[in-house]
Amino acid sequence: MFEKKKTFSWKIPVLTLVAILAIGSGVFVGVKVKNSMEASNNQGQQSSKEVFLLNNDCEIWVQGQITSNGSYKSPKMIGTIPKDLLNKSKEEIVSYFTTKYPNKEIVSMNEYEIVLCNAQNKEPGKANKYSIESKDGIIYVYKYDKEGMKSEIEKTAISVDSLPKSVQEELSSGILVDNEDDAYSRLENFES
Repeated sequence: MFEKKKTFSWKIPVLTLVAILAIGSGVFVGVKVKNSMEASNNQGQQSSKEVFLLNNDCEIWVQGQITSNGSYKSPKMIGTIPKDLLNKSKEEIVSYFTTKYPNKEIVSMNEYEIVLCNAQNKEPGKANKYSIESKDGIIYVYKYDKEGMKSEIEKTAISVDSLPKSVQEELSSGILVDNEDDAYSRLENFES
């Protein structure tokens, strides 16, 4: 007569609800951690791209140098800083000058002036040697120091056009000799 009433099992719905809450919380925490990591990375990138504070009237100079004949060429101002470089990082400024003046190097840079110098190509394979080369139709003698930096020793009065074709071809790539005596001995052969 009396039927026994079935009791509802709450175990399965409760466990399902707990699982959904656990997964949802994990996703929420994961998103928060990811966002905070991205924010700290962006902040790190911004601090590494620190603005180099150039003055509006920052001057650009080319450093003085000693010329081939031994006289001193005084420094020369080539202008002021372009306005689009004012709020740039040091790396961006260096990149600009490397592109704009490929044959110059930055010697010093502060907020009021940027000093450039003529870049010299080092050729370590020619260290401590002498070279006879043609430039502007004239023969020059150069010396390479121990680091391979080239410096002019003499501009001769010998015209390249006055020499045989075989010598002209040799001069086009430069005649490398071991010492100064050998260089001048070769020049004497050109003159005769």
